[in-house]
Amino acid sequence: MWECQPHPERVLQASENPIKQYLHHELFSSNSVPFDIFAVEGGTAGIVYTFKSLVNNHLLEPKDKIALMIPTFAPYLEIPGLPEYGFDVEYIRSELMDINGQTSYQFKEEELDRLRNKDIKAVFVVNPSNPTANAIYDSSIDQLKDIVETDNPDLMILSDDVYGTFLNKFTSLFTALPYNTACIYSYSKYFGATGWRIGTIALAKDNVFNRLLDELPEDKKKALDKRYESITSDPRRLSFIDRMVADSRSVALNHAAGLSAPQQVMMTLFSLYALLDEEDIYKKEVMQICHKRGDLLYKSLGLTMPVEELNTAYYCEIDFDWWMKKRYGSEFKDYVETHWTMTDIVAQLAEEERLNLLKSEAFGSSRWTVRVSLANVETEAHAEIGERIASMMDRIHTEWLTQ
Repeated sequence: MWECQPHPERVLQASENPIKQYLHHELFSSNSVPFDIFAVEGGTAGIVYTFKSLVNNHLLEPKDKIALMIPTFAPYLEIPGLPEYGFDVEYIRSELMDINGQTSYQFKEEELDRLRNKDIKAVFVVNPSNPTANAIYDSSIDQLKDIVETDNPDLMILSDDVYGTFLNKFTSLFTALPYNTACIYSYSKYFGATGWRIGTIALAKDNVFNRLLDELPEDKKKALDKRYESITSDPRRLSFIDRMVADSRSVALNHAAGLSAPQQVMMTLFSLYALLDEEDIYKKEVMQICHKRGDLLYKSLGLTMPVEELNTAYYCEIDFDWWMKKRYGSEFKDYVETHWTMTDIVAQLAEEERLNLLKSEAFGSSRWTVRVSLANVETEAHAEIGERIASMMDRIHTEWLTQ
């Protein structure tokens, strides 16, 4: 039996066009710049490969300053601190804001302006966010464009857009800033294929990563010539995305790189399914399910849904600090925060209400927040989730009143 490795290693020829067209349709504008893709084992592999190649190719060096836009997926907070990276990290924090009577987690102008610092070489963002489920709104995207155009033209942007398909209208940073952005996408959430590890990295053919490679000092270029000489006779013409492919298998095993053919076939079928669905029936049904679940949960807690056009409703982050003040008043909120921790509340919810919630502090959120996944539980159960939270907190409030 012949051993069959994916070829080309970056993406199968039969899969490349459907995947690109799907990305055009769901995430990017129809007039997006020409781009290449690398089929990878889900979004997490995309992030790992990108960071690894940035360091291998001296675009980032240990101790360099980077930025993380938080809250974000917890493991992404841990990668920059690994010994092989040891980046100096600045955290750009979003806040719960009021937008025309509704809420949304967004970045203040002064927070984003910190990216004007040229010492910040790269910024990583999950957009829409996990755990807040909110997309970056247009004025912030315009500000980011101004930051790059005016103050920090070499800024490398790594954007995980996995939740963008849960919005009717989504502006990817790859659409707004294609030259500076590497876009990572996973099919797992939208198509319910978690565990299959299917995703892609998209990079514009003309991009800042390739330019920065060209501008490296000669001694580093010679070292990289040596690194990649086993796979090409002209290493200096090897693009950054093709270096990622090679680095994903430590260069020497480049011939065995690439996502397996069955996984790429699955990605292709998912892409074609979405493209053939000209009326977006599947997308509408998925969004309707998520928003109905969110609406049930928020109503049971006496809250209003976040700004709809920015809210994927894949997750819900409950800010207990804000909610307790709204429901019970500042005095009770202060009492709870003095005598309890969020861990105490989560543990008691599990013990008394048989309800398991995930603390959001590990995502870079406030220590008084929890995340609820709206994708994992039957729709009707979401009202009960809120009712169980309120029931226990009502008991604590009643006990406090009788003290």
